[in-house]
Amino acid sequence: MKFKISVPATSANVGPGFDVMGLAFDMYNRFTFDTNCHERLQIEGCLPEFATPENNLLYSTLTQVLAQHGRLAPNLRITFDTDLPVCSGLGSSSTCIVAGVMAANVLGNLAMDTEQILRTATLIEGHPDNVAPAILGGFVAAIVEDGLVYWHRYPISDRISFYAMMPDVRVPTEMARAALPKTYSLTDCIYNLSRVPILVEGLERADPRLIRAGCKDRIHQEYRLQLIPQGAEVMRFAVEQTDAVAVYISGAGPTIVAVVIDDDDAFGKQMGQFVAGLDLEWHVRKMHVHRQGAKLAVLDA
Repeated sequence: MKFKISVPATSANVGPGFDVMGLAFDMYNRFTFDTNCHERLQIEGCLPEFATPENNLLYSTLTQVLAQHGRLAPNLRITFDTDLPVCSGLGSSSTCIVAGVMAANVLGNLAMDTEQILRTATLIEGHPDNVAPAILGGFVAAIVEDGLVYWHRYPISDRISFYAMMPDVRVPTEMARAALPKTYSLTDCIYNLSRVPILVEGLERADPRLIRAGCKDRIHQEYRLQLIPQGAEVMRFAVEQTDAVAVYISGAGPTIVAVVIDDDDAFGKQMGQFVAGLDLEWHVRKMHVHRQGAKLAVLDA
């Protein structure tokens, strides 16, 4: 049996929605699984540091899910075709978890529906802000309550484009978590909570005033920005010198995302010229919302 799973990139938090909201983008990691393999396991196409079973998040997820249902993984060749940088804040780990759960569902004949796949992936990931949009597509808010995942997908205007500004540096999630305070003031909590519905409405209507006001945050961005070399310069230029209506740190960083309305590619050109003059290498990529979520295609039954 041979099949392919495509999982979109995701951008978690989206300003004030810390650990709750996430967007799926049209940028993908693709994984091909082939049971016609003479060895127990072959892993191809990924970085060498992830090419062993114990260091490969996708394979460990797959075997963990199968074991939970009393099944073993068959001989397997897994081929990675990845578009997402590792530790970039664009959900590369979540793509591996989602693909691992979906592959286990196929290989073990587990008959899990979308809700069960989402719940399983969330339990492994620890929170749903990346795995929910990766599985469901679109702009999603999700929470966990009593072991169940509750989610809602919000409409988002086709007039909106997003630009990912990706520096050539890694920020591990553990480091980004450690940079956050242990407690927050009531004022800061209210500041974030009050902006979530404003941002949601702004993205639906492509209203620049609502997006600009709603995308602000006091929970994580100011702390994590210190971990991104030249990140403050990039954000300042995008806010002050371009037509971007909002800029935020994607997930744990270091990717910075700009929100642009009725884009004519001018932002990409401006931003590309600016980052070309920086010491660190940055990549600028235009993206749109991916609305379908992870997909599975059987190549050979």
